[in-house]
Amino acid sequence: MPCNATAEFGESSHSRKTATRLLLLAVAATSFFPACATRVTDEANGPAPSGPALSEFFRLGDEAAGDTILFGGIGELVAVDGAGRIFVGEQQDPRIYAFTADGDLFGTIGRQGSGPGEFERIGSIYTGPGDTLYVFDSRLERMSAYEPNGLELAYDFTVSQDSLGLPYRLVGVLDTGFLMTFGLPVTPDDVMPDGRLYLMRVDWTGQVMPPPVHDLPASEWLASRDADFRFVLRMPFGRNPVFRLGSGGSLYSGWTESVDIAVTMPDGAQSSAVTHTLASIPLTRQEIERYIESLPALFRSHIVKADLPATKPAYETFVVDDRRRVWIKATPPSTADSTAQWLVFGADGGLHGQLSLPVTVNLRVIRGDRAYAEDRGDVTTLVVYRIQD
Repeated sequence: MPCNATAEFGESSHSRKTATRLLLLAVAATSFFPACATRVTDEANGPAPSGPALSEFFRLGDEAAGDTILFGGIGELVAVDGAGRIFVGEQQDPRIYAFTADGDLFGTIGRQGSGPGEFERIGSIYTGPGDTLYVFDSRLERMSAYEPNGLELAYDFTVSQDSLGLPYRLVGVLDTGFLMTFGLPVTPDDVMPDGRLYLMRVDWTGQVMPPPVHDLPASEWLASRDADFRFVLRMPFGRNPVFRLGSGGSLYSGWTESVDIAVTMPDGAQSSAVTHTLASIPLTRQEIERYIESLPALFRSHIVKADLPATKPAYETFVVDDRRRVWIKATPPSTADSTAQWLVFGADGGLHGQLSLPVTVNLRVIRGDRAYAEDRGDVTTLVVYRIQD
């Protein structure tokens, strides 16, 4: 019998518990990584300035340190409001944990289910004007808004579909409504190498307002060519689209193939770009073999090595802070590297600095003098850093 499957391999499931926090007063020897230059100092760019530094302030979700909140998967589900309160979404057991600026748990939002105030799959969270918390459920295609004081559900609505695809992720909130990505689902029968991800405006009732604001190539997928066992996987070392909403309604959009991030104003006119040359990193046979061995045995013999890219993408992701600086995580030269370089570009598009962080760390929100990151090390934790300029 043929087998059809769409698979993504992520975090393992976890046990959910009640709260505490670990407060780490800066700076332990392993919590600060000095700026250094590897592939970001090439002949085209020259040495990068030292720029800002990060020191770990505290982290949440570390069972070994006594925490009783454990995160199975955070991803990009991190939001911070004007008072510094931290909201962390849980992917495995869909709910949102609400912490004070000092990391004390003061409430939870939602539970598993499809009714009002319940979630099946939290796709994105975002704090909008007036500190309203918006939560988009990508499985229910439903937007929920929570008022800032008691975090009670204020209203919800279903986001309409569009001819360009299904609603995928909430990128940001504008005065006129929402910015959301739309795309076509990927299946074993229809892997589209030229697929696109579209950024659309959605009004306060969930209606799509065409035309697209912007579009980028969709994420790359790896497909089996075996007629008896058909599946698609996220392409290892594949390219991905990234959309971010900055201050003043400016949109930042980039394709991870190269550091070429367009900055578009609310009226749709491109105002500037962040560009930078990074040396191409070849994908080695050893890394390909290591990836294939990491897959469940059922999948290994069906992977076509020729479909894998010859090189790695230039970067993995980027974040825009409230000073319009763009923080870009450059792809490490080797999968054996324990650290990754982050390049920091100013509002003028110039390279203002670089720093090293553990390769397992992804910055998610940067606001004021703090940076909030997911650390997918031995356990998944939420790390709060102090920024030292």
